[in-house]
Amino acid sequence: MADKVGQIGQLVRTMAAQLKEAFQGAVGIEAHELPPPRSHRSIIVDKVSRNAVAELVNQSKSHPQKGDLGSSNPAYVALAALAENRGTPGLALGLRNETGEVAFMDLNMAPAEVAARGGAHLERADSRLLWRQLKKLVAIEVDRNMLGPRKRLRSLDEP
Repeated sequence: MADKVGQIGQLVRTMAAQLKEAFQGAVGIEAHELPPPRSHRSIIVDKVSRNAVAELVNQSKSHPQKGDLGSSNPAYVALAALAENRGTPGLALGLRNETGEVAFMDLNMAPAEVAARGGAHLERADSRLLWRQLKKLVAIEVDRNMLGPRKRLRSLDEP
């Protein structure tokens, strides 16, 4: 069937294309009605950003995580940018003990307000909005970092 290197891959791609055409013909879908295929870059950006957010969430299960602009993880950079955009310097991710979910919290909240609310966590509607914004910012940060290597940051003391 496929004796040489690379022939199996070519055979699989050919059969997949034939199967796709047969399915489109049977269902009656035109080729222009299908959504355009995603680029490899967008698939990689999605994967890397999901991994970065997953690492941030896993770390926040043990103790609250604040953003860090100097971090190599784009999720921490995005969290710091989100805190700056929102005007809440104490914005962090932490575990909500009552429900066991990771949610946004304000570490700079007044002690009286924390006591009244039962914790420093933000409302669920605010948390949902912040999750969406965080995921978008992480994807933007990953995409920006994929453009190419940055110049090395040097201290002022170095020549």
